[in-house]
Amino acid sequence: MTEQIQPLDPIIAEMERRWRDSGIPGIYDGGNGPVSRERARNVRALLYPKPALAAGRLERFDIPGPNGAIVVEAVRPLEGEPIGTLVYFHGGGYIIGDIDSHQAHAIRFANRARTVVLNVDYRLAPEHPFPHGVDDAIAATRWAGAHLDRLGGAGKPLAVGGDSAGGNFAAVAAIMCRDSGIRLAAQVLLYAATDMTNEGNPDIRKAYFGDSYEQSCRSLKASPVLAKLDGVAPAIIGVGSHDFLCQSNRAYAAALRAAKVPLTYREFPTLNHGFFSYTAISPACTAAADRICDDLRALLARSPP
Repeated sequence: MTEQIQPLDPIIAEMERRWRDSGIPGIYDGGNGPVSRERARNVRALLYPKPALAAGRLERFDIPGPNGAIVVEAVRPLEGEPIGTLVYFHGGGYIIGDIDSHQAHAIRFANRARTVVLNVDYRLAPEHPFPHGVDDAIAATRWAGAHLDRLGGAGKPLAVGGDSAGGNFAAVAAIMCRDSGIRLAAQVLLYAATDMTNEGNPDIRKAYFGDSYEQSCRSLKASPVLAKLDGVAPAIIGVGSHDFLCQSNRAYAAALRAAKVPLTYREFPTLNHGFFSYTAISPACTAAADRICDDLRALLARSPP
C-alpha cells in the first residue's frame, strides 16, 4: 500500500537538525570501520537511544560459519509460546551495527510477532569484505532451519528478516532457501538495499566489495533484484516515503508482484531510512514498527504446518 507523501515526521526532522548541529561527521565518511562504529554509537546515544523493552530469555552463543564461528543471540517472547522463528540481520551499511545496536529490534519482533528471533552478528566490512557478511547470513539461516527445535519449535514456520544492509541479506537468504529446498514462511525486508549496482554511498560500496566492487555488485548475492524471484517466500516490505531507498523498494515490490510472490507492502508517508531504530523518540516510528511485526505474526499464523 502506497500512501500520499507527507512532510517528514517533525520529531525525525528535529533529530536530523540536532545531528547537523552536533558537528559529528557522516557515519561512513572515509569508509573506516572502527571510526564509523564509534561515530554510530555516539549518534545513537545522543539522538536515538534504543527503547527500553521488556524481554524474554536472551541466549547468546556461537554457531558454525564458512569463515569461523558466528555469534548469535536467541531472543524469546516475553509471554506465550512462540509461533515460529525469525532469523534477523541488522542494518548498518555492511560496516556498522551488531547484536546490541539492534537488540531492541529483535525484542520487538519476539514480543509483538511472538517469535523466537535469532539475531545474527555477521562479519563486517571493511575488515571482512564481500561476500563474508552475506555468507554468514546464509549459514545462519541454514543453521536455524536445521535447529528449529532449539529456537521457535520444530515444525513451526521459519522466516528471515533484516533492515537496510540486513534486508539485503534477508532477500538473498530467501532466494537461497528457495533454491536449497528450505521451507521459508516469510521474508521481512525493512528499507532493504536490494540493488547494489546503482545505490548507496560509494564509500560503503568500496568498503564492502573491495577493489572489484563494480563487478561484485552484479552478483546475485549482492543485488537480489537481478535474481529470478519466482517461488521465493511471501514478503513484507516496509519503507518510508522519505527514504533514499524508497524507489528501489518500490521496484523490488514490483519485481516480486511480477513473479507472483505474495506481498504485503507498507510505505509510511512521514518516515525515512532507519525508522525501526527511532521508536524511542517517535510515536510514528513505533506505530510503523508494530504494524510490520503484526504483519509477520499474521503471516506466520497462516503458514501451513
